[in-house]
Amino acid sequence: MTMQTSHISPDGETLHRFVVGRDGEGHWIARDEEGQTGGVFADRSSAIRFATMESGHRVGAIRFAPASVRLSLFN
Repeated sequence: MTMQTSHISPDGETLHRFVVGRDGEGHWIARDEEGQTGGVFADRSSAIRFATMESGHRVGAIRFAPASVRLSLFN
């Protein structure tokens, strides 16, 4: 059995945890670990800004994929 957890903000909104990295074409990807939301970005800072806003500015809510891992919005 796999247990899934999600973080709830004080106002009841679900907060996301994000992975930021590059896809196979070199675009920057930011996607939440649940596969609920994400985006493709032209640069790293834009991907981080999106993830920061979507995660409610929580410390530790963003992790970076190792350079050897290629991200996709669909996996």
